[in-house]
Amino acid sequence: EAIRQAGVGGRVLVRFTVDTSGRVEPGSVRVLSSTHDLFSNSVRAVLPAFRFKPAQVNGRRVAALAEMPFEFEIRK
Repeated sequence: EAIRQAGVGGRVLVRFTVDTSGRVEPGSVRVLSSTHDLFSNSVRAVLPAFRFKPAQVNGRRVAALAEMPFEFEIRK
């Protein structure tokens, strides 16, 4: 709330592993860069709810490393 009221935006870049079911593997999330810890915490909180299409090799699902940026923007 404090960041929102201050009108501060930011960016977080995370790396994580997507398992064969398309879920983020618990404990695999690494913040590569962030403009504020509160943004990092928000990303960590929401990632477990995300679902991805699993990677495939020779028609078989495999776990894969992914990187994803998150942009935070204050809209008034």
